[in-house]
Amino acid sequence: MAGVAMAAAWPATSAVCQSARGGAVPTAPLLGIYDQATGNPLAGVQVRDEFSGAYALTTATGTVRLSYLSFRGEASFVRLMKLGYEPKTIVVAQGDTTPVTEVLERVTTLGPVITTERYRLDRDEGHWDGFTQRCAQHTVTCFADSTLLARPSSSMADFLIKARGVTIGPCSADSTRSTQCGRVAMHSTVIPPSYCEPSIFIDGYLWNPQAGSAIDMQVHAPPEAPFTPANVKGVEVYSSEMPRPLRFEGDPFCGAIVIWTK
Repeated sequence: MAGVAMAAAWPATSAVCQSARGGAVPTAPLLGIYDQATGNPLAGVQVRDEFSGAYALTTATGTVRLSYLSFRGEASFVRLMKLGYEPKTIVVAQGDTTPVTEVLERVTTLGPVITTERYRLDRDEGHWDGFTQRCAQHTVTCFADSTLLARPSSSMADFLIKARGVTIGPCSADSTRSTQCGRVAMHSTVIPPSYCEPSIFIDGYLWNPQAGSAIDMQVHAPPEAPFTPANVKGVEVYSSEMPRPLRFEGDPFCGAIVIWTK
């Protein structure tokens, strides 16, 4: 049969029988395949014998004669496939010459997925690779490597004093009050005290102040602390009242300064 590709030997069962007058008449059923939505005949549908692998393509009328099927027991399994349509498997009974009509459904095409979820700073994981995205938020003050390198001999305090929520603690004659005298400070969200020292994070980890100052906190003073503009690639400053990643929580009543080293 023209248009039939054989992947296995023809089945032993004959697709032709003899009529009473001795003429050969086809016994294989005719299969017609149509588009479910439009009812139009589908040409070029691959009609494959699942047992032997032999197949034929439907004609312009959407039909094909199933004369090449092989059977296991009393049935043959036939796979119908065409690009853009859902594949389908049908069962053809041996010896049944009744024409078969099938329909194929078009593959469902999903539209583009549009998400309206907004970025949440407080849900950020707090890693270096998220520096740029965090710094795009208006509640965060950041100093990138290029800014720091422009003044490598300055102290970190000279940069921090320009950040949102940062001030210089006033000096008081009352030694019992925590005013952060002359040092970089922030306003506490709980009073007293009015001023507090922000939590310092180095590469995402909370710095233990008992180990000494990680960064210089006095402006216009020579850098002495271990982390300076020369060895820092990025700084994030979160004021006391603004949201920040949970990783940078530290003192919940004061802000946070995050240092990323080279």
